[in-house]
Amino acid sequence: MEKVVITGMGVATPLGWDLKSFWSGLVEGKSGVQLLEGEDFQGLPSRIGALVNPQAVLDFIGKKGARRISLASQLALLAAEEAIGMARLDAVGETARREVAIVIGSSIGGFQASDPIFRDYYVDGRQSAFAIPMSMNSGPAANVSIRYGFGGPQMTADAACASSAHSVGYVFNMIRFGLIDMAVTGGADSPFARGVMQAWCNLRVLSERNDDPPTACRPFSADRDGLVLGEGAGIMVVESERSAIRRGVPILAEIKGYGASSDGHHITQPSQDGPVRAMQKALADAGIGPGRIDHINAHATGTQWNDKNETAAIKQVFAEQAYKIPVIGTKAALGHSIGASGALELISSVLSLQNQSIPPTINHHIPDPDCDLDYVTEGYRDVALTHILSNSFAFGGSNGALVVGRYTDGA
Repeated sequence: MEKVVITGMGVATPLGWDLKSFWSGLVEGKSGVQLLEGEDFQGLPSRIGALVNPQAVLDFIGKKGARRISLASQLALLAAEEAIGMARLDAVGETARREVAIVIGSSIGGFQASDPIFRDYYVDGRQSAFAIPMSMNSGPAANVSIRYGFGGPQMTADAACASSAHSVGYVFNMIRFGLIDMAVTGGADSPFARGVMQAWCNLRVLSERNDDPPTACRPFSADRDGLVLGEGAGIMVVESERSAIRRGVPILAEIKGYGASSDGHHITQPSQDGPVRAMQKALADAGIGPGRIDHINAHATGTQWNDKNETAAIKQVFAEQAYKIPVIGTKAALGHSIGASGALELISSVLSLQNQSIPPTINHHIPDPDCDLDYVTEGYRDVALTHILSNSFAFGGSNGALVVGRYTDGA
């Protein structure tokens, strides 16, 4: 089977819209969570979120483009520009470009885009010709394909919070089994519309610390009171080792294994069994034992149930080794960007491999006896890293786990 490698990465996040600012923000323990301004969010129980700088997006996409495509698509294009440039994919010929696949996860961006459109229709009778193109969850993948002329298989994975993990996993399998040579993959999402926010508030899973947004999301801390929604995009260029060597582009990391499972349990409550099986499958697929994982980039939403459940699942998979593995949750800094979260966490993992360091889990204030692993709460940590496990667990019980490792020629 083909080795599968990452040759380009790009981000659009509340901490910045390039890899340098994204990584420095994580390492420095910054938070991108802020108070949501505007009339739409007044009166909601939760009025906080992690937003990408709107001016940065507008400067890149332009006013005309912003009126025609969803914010999720705009974020995907912004992140794709950096990833494609890094991988030198913009320099490939037209024939090769027509074979590049596009698989991008997105789950809630279509609701965010359609909410004001349909509100205008039902309240004022106003209609928009862009209602359908704006509200398609396939918009990010379609718009990246259109902008760059990529003509390979194009599809969108929607598995809620595991969408982009499954997107990368699907691409990983297509490449290693020889179906394609190269793909643009990852995730892009944005949830910030009145109706969407109200729906999440109704679930009672959002933090309501409106008086202190930057410290609202507290993964694994005993005083955690819920997740904070975020927006963003993480895009990667993934290709076969043979393709990367032929093109002469630097290899950033190797995707080693992918595991997927379904809880078969409940639409919103997590199950321990599903995450356990996803992690076990990822390790088996990578051909490594639990003792070879040096770091876990956890799903870590900051809700009572998820953090407790994920900690228990990690203990079941890794046994006593679990206490020796640094585990982090970046959603305290980035918010929970739903369909983009898995891609951003995988990119964070690759940056950890490159820098041989781990960013901290911020806002951890009070130890929880049910969450008693090493969550790197003291600040960033220099660690020798070879293999990292990245977890994504979703409403509906869809679970994805990816193992990424340092690339070694011929290994």
